[in-house]
Amino acid sequence: MINVFSRAPEEATLEHDDTVASYFMYPMESLRAATEGSHLQFINEFTVEPGMAIEPHQHNSHEFYYVLTGSADMRVGDEMRRIVPGDLVHTPPNVPHSIRAHDGGVRCFCFAVSFQKPGEGHTVVHFDDWEVPE
Repeated sequence: MINVFSRAPEEATLEHDDTVASYFMYPMESLRAATEGSHLQFINEFTVEPGMAIEPHQHNSHEFYYVLTGSADMRVGDEMRRIVPGDLVHTPPNVPHSIRAHDGGVRCFCFAVSFQKPGEGHTVVHFDDWEVPE
């Protein structure tokens, strides 16, 4: 369930008359069926301070996190993985998730494509074995 791509592939795909070297983490068009009917919900950068965690939650969106600096534990459903700069994490729709930052905190670039209707938000969830500082 947890999809983490550690750094872009080494081999580039040359595009635009060989003027651009693209490093695809997902092949072109590979997410079309999974995202058909969605909209771009947001694009942002966010930080989680050292030792803090995002409140566990879920929503009807594909969310993608690209780690810029720092490190953290990423929880998606029942799976957990350490994430570091260069990792791209995909959180599928309606799967509970959270991030707990390590000692240096973590900064991520994030974007989401959503199936949510206007006014819909996220649903807070609880993980029995996941501590969220108060």
